[in-house]
Amino acid sequence: MDSFEKQVIVSDGHLQVAVTQGGSPADHDPARCLPGGLRLAALGVSALAVIVASLGAVLAEEPKREGQESSATQAQAADESWEVLYLGGSRAGYGRSTSRWVKRDGQKQLVSEEEVFMTIKRFGQELKIQRLLRTEETEYGRLIRFVFVMKNPPATTTRSVGTLRRRIDGSYELEVETTVGGRRSRSTLRWENDARSPAYQDRLLEQNPLKPGDKRSFKTFVPELLKFTDVKLVAYDYRPVKLLDGQTRRALKVRVTQSILPTVATDMYLDEQGETLKTETDLLGMKMISYTVPKEVALEKIAGAELDLALDTLVRVAPIREPDRARQIVYRIRIPEDDPARYLLEGPTQHVVRVAPDTVELTVRRLPVPSRARIGRIDREYTSETQYLQLSDPRVQEHARRAAGNVTDPGLIALRMEKYVHEKLTNKNFSTMMASAAEVAEKLEGDCTEHAVLLAALLRVKRIPSRVAVGLVYVESLQAFGGHMWTEAYLNGQWVPLDATLGKGGTGPTHIKLAVSSLADEAPSPVNAFLPLMNVLGKIQIEVVKVEP
Repeated sequence: MDSFEKQVIVSDGHLQVAVTQGGSPADHDPARCLPGGLRLAALGVSALAVIVASLGAVLAEEPKREGQESSATQAQAADESWEVLYLGGSRAGYGRSTSRWVKRDGQKQLVSEEEVFMTIKRFGQELKIQRLLRTEETEYGRLIRFVFVMKNPPATTTRSVGTLRRRIDGSYELEVETTVGGRRSRSTLRWENDARSPAYQDRLLEQNPLKPGDKRSFKTFVPELLKFTDVKLVAYDYRPVKLLDGQTRRALKVRVTQSILPTVATDMYLDEQGETLKTETDLLGMKMISYTVPKEVALEKIAGAELDLALDTLVRVAPIREPDRARQIVYRIRIPEDDPARYLLEGPTQHVVRVAPDTVELTVRRLPVPSRARIGRIDREYTSETQYLQLSDPRVQEHARRAAGNVTDPGLIALRMEKYVHEKLTNKNFSTMMASAAEVAEKLEGDCTEHAVLLAALLRVKRIPSRVAVGLVYVESLQAFGGHMWTEAYLNGQWVPLDATLGKGGTGPTHIKLAVSSLADEAPSPVNAFLPLMNVLGKIQIEVVKVEP
């Protein structure tokens, strides 16, 4: 995310800037709006959010340009900047950003595009990601429209288009159309009037550069998450900064934090004109660094496949003897300078007791799948078809029929489905981030996210409420915890965990739950479920206190 001053709303709904230091909107030269680096870094962070939850060459195709300008639109030549991305010391990708002013119906609008290309490994398998974000905004920073596209071959492309509409009462709402696995869904989000477009803050950093000691805060919208976030910037001092080519430049250090990832801070290094030279983010126990570079440097061969993100984000612990036989395990969990209780969910399987400001004892219990179960009343978001859970898909329905067989008891159906998905997904590949149930039902491959999503869909076909859970799971062969996703079924009035990746007939006390998601179309983007995991990996310390068989 990026920067800004303060803002007020005027009667026509436009956002005006109340400048806190130096200059006014009239002083700003709209031609000087080279995009900065923080949005590209943010796109990289959101890409990693899904990658790390899965235990476990640059794309040649150029993304289609959305919304080509009509003959009635006058467009200015686009400004362009390139960046190279490093993760854990390895070159992992590059970014490209452009912006141009256009005139539509006599109104000035800024069109910005940001692309991120990343190549990394998960347990030895190469994963490629291409993400495109295009935004259109007024000269005052109000969002008009966005297009967000994510490509992760061989999975199908995910695409979201959002358009801001004014309601009769003068308020605004964002209409979003999302396409996942060929299925379109629509949702509406009430717009927060003090929110700016994602691209607006980059140009404000250049139009009204920060000075040492300055502090700014603002609210912006994150299209890839469909969420608003509060961003804070603190300018420190000018200091020498080493760039990719070995040169040292004098740059202002600016620390950026945001409410959706409170433990992840990004340090930006800006020149005296407010342009980004370098960004650094402590992420997953390693540094993600971006450098502003010439195009030819950005397009050099990516070596990020040397970095195995899945292995490098594991949380090492002392061996747990016979974990599959354990009935209950007590862990001592510490996150230095943070509160672990913020990220650990309470429920039938987990209980948290604080022992220090940054330390808790977490008791995780095994919750067996009942053999005689009933399905109680629950909100429709856990039983309905969604963009990720296509219950009407013929393949999904056929798999549900085969998995359940002639069994009628919901608990036994859940166990049969867990085993069925485990056995059917024979290609346990780590090259896909998160496919929909229809895609998984067709290809029968993937990692924990694909297992969890397909099982959730099969359960709903048989009218068993379901959701997915995200957290950490103990990997006995590695003596470590890693990011993971599994499924929960609502049986006998409580959420019972199932894990089709492991296929052991439910889960034991080696699953630590951080978040859940219904995957409903009206809910925030599924990526949001991975944010607690992003907040703790690289920081969390786990000690096994007691194992009860």
